[in-house]
Amino acid sequence: MTTPEHTLVGVHLALALGWQRSIGWPAVALAGVASNVPDWDGLPMLVDMQAFEAGHRVWGHNLLAIAIASGFLAWSQVRWRWCDRIAAQVWRMVDRTAVPGSQGPTGKLSGACALGIAAAAQLVHLPCDLVVSGGHGLSDWPIRPLWPFSEVAFVFPLIPWGDVGPTVILMAGAIWAAKHPAQVTAVSAVTLAFLGVYLVARGWARGMLPI
Repeated sequence: MTTPEHTLVGVHLALALGWQRSIGWPAVALAGVASNVPDWDGLPMLVDMQAFEAGHRVWGHNLLAIAIASGFLAWSQVRWRWCDRIAAQVWRMVDRTAVPGSQGPTGKLSGACALGIAAAAQLVHLPCDLVVSGGHGLSDWPIRPLWPFSEVAFVFPLIPWGDVGPTVILMAGAIWAAKHPAQVTAVSAVTLAFLGVYLVARGWARGMLPI
């Protein structure tokens, strides 16, 4: 998936689980940021394409890297409360009176809670990349979740990288949620469900699913 798609998956996941009510909007901000963190292993593309080919979907897309990154994100949130600042900016654009039960821009995001949210958002990143890969002259990029302890790799490309379907679905859900903030949890849940249906349908149409 692309960076905007990963971000929106993280945000919709947080909203669908009602974290904006039970924890606060900083949890949503953290989920949106953390959902992109595994892609740090794509940064070598800026200086060395060989390193990029060797490391992308490997160095950052594994359980060890996710655990380390989750710890850093949780520590940095406790130390600097950066999620609170992001949430405060978003909160100014939301009709707060239409979001029943919301904890607002500060909420109750403890270190342990931040650790769990960061880990969950990054773990969701892996299946997203598992089913979106290759296409348009690109080879499939398997992920290695057990690296560096194992080289076992997985890929199941239901749709090619760059398929605009996920972007359209996730953005439509975000716009819908912004227009109906009182129903944001249901809207995000429906959006993610629709994304899943789209992936399965496209995978079946491409002959990737024997159904």
